[in-house]
Amino acid sequence: MTWATVTRALLERTASSSGEEFYRSLARAVAEALACKFGFVGVQTGSGERIRIRAGWSDGSHLPPFEYELDGTPCAEVVERGACHIPRDVARLFPRDKMLAEMGIESYTGFRVTKRGGGVTGLIIGLHDAPTSPLGEEHSSALELFAQRVAVELERETIEQALRESEARYREIVTTCAEGVWTIDMQGRTTFVNPQLAEMLGYAPAEMIGRSFFDFMDAEGRRSAEVNLERRKRGIRESHEFRLKRRDGTDLWTIMATNPLRDAHGEIVGALAMVSDVTQRRGLEARIQQAQKLESVGLLAGGIAHDFNNLLVGILGNADLALSDLPEDSWARASIQDVRDAAWQLADLTKQLLAYSGRGRFVVEPLDLNRLVSETTHLINAAISKKATLRYHFAPDLPTVTGDATQIRQIVINLITNASDALEGREGQIVVTTGHVRADAEYLRSMYLDASMNEGDYAFFEVADTGSGMDAATMQKVFDPFFTTKLSGRGLGLAAVLGILRGHHGAIKIDSEVGEGTTIRVLLPVRADGTPRRDDVASAPAPQVARGLVLVADDVDIVRQVVVATLEDAGYQVIEARDGKEAVDLVDAHADELVAVLLDMSMPRLNGAEVFAHIQRVRPTLPVVLSSGYSEQDTMSKLVGEGLVAFLPKPWGAADLVAAISKARATRTSR
Repeated sequence: MTWATVTRALLERTASSSGEEFYRSLARAVAEALACKFGFVGVQTGSGERIRIRAGWSDGSHLPPFEYELDGTPCAEVVERGACHIPRDVARLFPRDKMLAEMGIESYTGFRVTKRGGGVTGLIIGLHDAPTSPLGEEHSSALELFAQRVAVELERETIEQALRESEARYREIVTTCAEGVWTIDMQGRTTFVNPQLAEMLGYAPAEMIGRSFFDFMDAEGRRSAEVNLERRKRGIRESHEFRLKRRDGTDLWTIMATNPLRDAHGEIVGALAMVSDVTQRRGLEARIQQAQKLESVGLLAGGIAHDFNNLLVGILGNADLALSDLPEDSWARASIQDVRDAAWQLADLTKQLLAYSGRGRFVVEPLDLNRLVSETTHLINAAISKKATLRYHFAPDLPTVTGDATQIRQIVINLITNASDALEGREGQIVVTTGHVRADAEYLRSMYLDASMNEGDYAFFEVADTGSGMDAATMQKVFDPFFTTKLSGRGLGLAAVLGILRGHHGAIKIDSEVGEGTTIRVLLPVRADGTPRRDDVASAPAPQVARGLVLVADDVDIVRQVVVATLEDAGYQVIEARDGKEAVDLVDAHADELVAVLLDMSMPRLNGAEVFAHIQRVRPTLPVVLSSGYSEQDTMSKLVGEGLVAFLPKPWGAADLVAAISKARATRTSR
């Protein structure tokens, strides 16, 4: 067989082959071209110190791959010089190459394979068991052609390996990254999704391939997506918030970083989106915004209530003074009594404002939630819809909670009447349930709650109805003051409920769906110990004679004037302070004469607590009554523990004021 024939045969065999098939064809062509017993194609491995035979041919059959050390072999000469032909005695010339002797090799021909840019990458080897003639030019040309073909094949393999590794790395990144990956074509059909994105939407990846991405959004989202797709077609890349629809119909809020997808020629063939699930973050942000809004309105409500209470002190006090001076048959008594009654009704409204702000005045005691809820629901049973069926599921051995029974009862009444109204005159059920839950951080995140709530044990009561339910827009407003879904309404509604719960360090959760009814769950912390904590002070042993010097410290003129007039009318002498600093100076000047002190909690320069601390140092036995338009629960408890014996919440009437002073004096005297 001539070299030309061998070369043509080689080209024909290897034109459409690659990999191991190519190397086998080449090894056979080498053996035939050199007319030798063995033909081999080898590549360098590792650091180049070893040769790995990719394919071999001998006596009409292929040989299995093997490796050997390069050092001490004729192959080392080939690597060094580029080509090597040893016509005879090759085994004697390379005694360290034991394989030559074992195979009975007499002659050796080798040609170096170099890659583009230089560097040895492989060898072409012919071995014969008899001496051979020197190589002619045509032999060298053919071997060089073979070597070039090997170099091309090795380079192709290297490129393919790099591509496979790159693709593997890319696939690993795509399949393990936290974000979803979504590609679509120019018509919006899904061409790829990673498992993360499919899981976000509630599908398997295969279920999404080929589907229009419009299938995963509502009509509003589709309109936005169509505009966005046109922008991708114009090569615009951007990041935006987008709402998708999960398989179960719920919303999936995402941040999409979108880019045009181009082919190898740079033509836009679709779009690629990196999708981040921000549903939980969005919900948290919404709750934070709601909490901030409620806190802001709560501060405003508390401030308004405080100022109202000061004005009501003036109205009620002056009304009481006027009534005490008027004859029983005076025509003006009825009008003044109407003013007084209206003022007390306004005082009830300020209590709602304080409850909403979380600063209401509570009488805190251990409560059996089952008993409280049961008693309350039976009290209002007649007031709910006659078509409503009221059912109960009370948990046995429910842990005791700590709270104000009146305020908690108000929550129960509010929730049950709301549930009754939600039935809209139709037949339905209202189910009242109590229970105990171990609340972790994830559970608490789903609720509207007091910021100080911690993981732990909570008792709950729950009111569920089969009424009309609420949509998302209504759900966002239910805690707004004075919000109602009724044709007319009054009061603070669920805003007041939330305020009461803030004061009790509790939480509330609402689940509702249009046409499916509403479930509202209220959480209250389980009582930690058996010590009741009350803001009320024990009753005074005996009333005191209204005689002696009383210091009145309040920065509101009308309050101060009414107090002075009321106490003087009762028989006391009175001195006035317009702020905390004046109060301290007057205490120092009249310490031995004073029989009692009335302190407003909020005053300029020094507040009531600071003045009280000074009194404790100067004359610790002096009776003190603290008055405030707020409850200031924590401050009250602290001052009671330090010796404060009476608290007079605003607004109050003349009799309340005189009784509080008398009570404080009597308590001190009895000690």
